[in-house]
Amino acid sequence: MKRMNLRDVPDEVYAALADGAAANHQSLNAFVVERLTEAAQVLNISDYLATYEPPSGTGVTLEDATAAVREVRDAS
Repeated sequence: MKRMNLRDVPDEVYAALADGAAANHQSLNAFVVERLTEAAQVLNISDYLATYEPPSGTGVTLEDATAAVREVRDAS
C-alpha cells in the first residue's frame, strides 16, 4: 500500500467528497480511496471493454454498452 497526500483540492470538491463519505458512513479517506480505485479501473476504456460481460438475459450487447459509454463521454 502507498500513501498519498492531496494538495490544492478545491473547497467544493472537498465538500462533495466529505458529504459522500458521510452519506456512505465511511471515513473521507476510505471514500476517496474507493473512488480512486473505481477511476483506476477504467483509465483505459479498451481494457474495460475487453473484460465487460453484458448482463445475461437483457439483450444488451457489447456494442450497446460501448455506444452508451461513448455517448455519455461525448456529452461531457
